[in-house]
Amino acid sequence: MADAPPPDLLAYWLGVRAIDVAAGLGGGLVRGLVNPSYTWPMRLTSAVVGAITAGYLTPPAARVAAQWYAAWGGTSGEVTGAVGFFLGLCGMTVAEMLLRWARHWRDKAPPPALPR
Repeated sequence: MADAPPPDLLAYWLGVRAIDVAAGLGGGLVRGLVNPSYTWPMRLTSAVVGAITAGYLTPPAARVAAQWYAAWGGTSGEVTGAVGFFLGLCGMTVAEMLLRWARHWRDKAPPPALPR
């Protein structure tokens, strides 16, 4: 009898796959380690934000990436890990941008409109 894979507890509790969270954690950790001005708490925060970002955004982003990859002649390979890592790498940057945008809006005036 074949062994059953272990249950994915993150998917059960939070609705995110553990593999996506792990890829985002790695991406966030790399982002934190590459920036020499970050302190260790900032690096850990970057890893956690990367994990959260990748956990929730990898499934829709991976579908788009797989379609794009196939349109350019690629075989239908698994792109989920790379997408999760990339989202983890960019997650803290996007979070910082949104926080700056919200502070600007709170303190001064509404933020500028997004370009069309």
